[in-house]
Amino acid sequence: MGDRAYGPSSKPVPVAAPRSANGSANGSGGGQARPPPMVPGRVPPPPMYRPKPMAPPPRRRRSGRGWCCVCCLWLTLVLVGLVFLAAIALGVFYVIYHPQLPTFAVTSLRLAALNVSDSDAVSSRIEFTVTARNANEKMAFAYGDIAAAFSADGTDVGDGSVPGFVHPPGNTTVIKGSASAADVTVDPVVAEKLRSKKNHAMSVELDSKVGFQIGRFKSKRLNVRVLCGGFSAGLAKAAAPSPAPIIVAAAPAPVRSKVRLSSSSGSGGATTTDVKCKLRVKIWIWSF
Repeated sequence: MGDRAYGPSSKPVPVAAPRSANGSANGSGGGQARPPPMVPGRVPPPPMYRPKPMAPPPRRRRSGRGWCCVCCLWLTLVLVGLVFLAAIALGVFYVIYHPQLPTFAVTSLRLAALNVSDSDAVSSRIEFTVTARNANEKMAFAYGDIAAAFSADGTDVGDGSVPGFVHPPGNTTVIKGSASAADVTVDPVVAEKLRSKKNHAMSVELDSKVGFQIGRFKSKRLNVRVLCGGFSAGLAKAAAPSPAPIIVAAAPAPVRSKVRLSSSSGSGGATTTDVKCKLRVKIWIWSF
């Protein structure tokens, strides 16, 4: 039989893997395993992507400082709004009513008695007339009881009171009253000063609570102090005794005249003055 010739095979001849340094061919000797051989024409699949689960964002808590700032802001806005509304209301009130404070003047004062004993005790009696004028056309004033405190040469020499009254709009009211002191001990230097003088520098403080009225509306009463000073009076001559008047009467207009420092014997020693007084309104701790 004749010999048949065969061509070379198309299949690749497997090649033995080279041995590692320790003599192991397939990594069983403890070396690192090698990846399997690549098959020609085949691409390995990409590794599977597994996304990590996202954690929820932390909840933001509002701090106490933030709440405090918000409260302060709102409180400031409310206060500013109230002040603005009050300013508008006062402006409208002033334009409509044009309010004016009442005026006071001491029109008469009689120092009926002023005795200083050897034990430096002061006894006195003072009769006075104060004229109050209300220049408002639509506003009345309501006065509580009026407390009067007189001083001579800077020393208290008599206290008195006058009952309260309502002062109508555009009215002038004459207030007559009296003040006295009974055995009030003073400093020896002050007592000697009162003994040595014939004319004394006088001043008076009138304290009361006053509120205004417009129609049926009545405001809350405020503390008011009337300060009168800058006049003098001498001890009046003895006259026939008469009861102490405490009268509140309305008059068409105050009787005013020039200041006369000397006493008049014909009028029982009354000193006619025209001393204007200062009015102070006290709101809480402030005086205006």
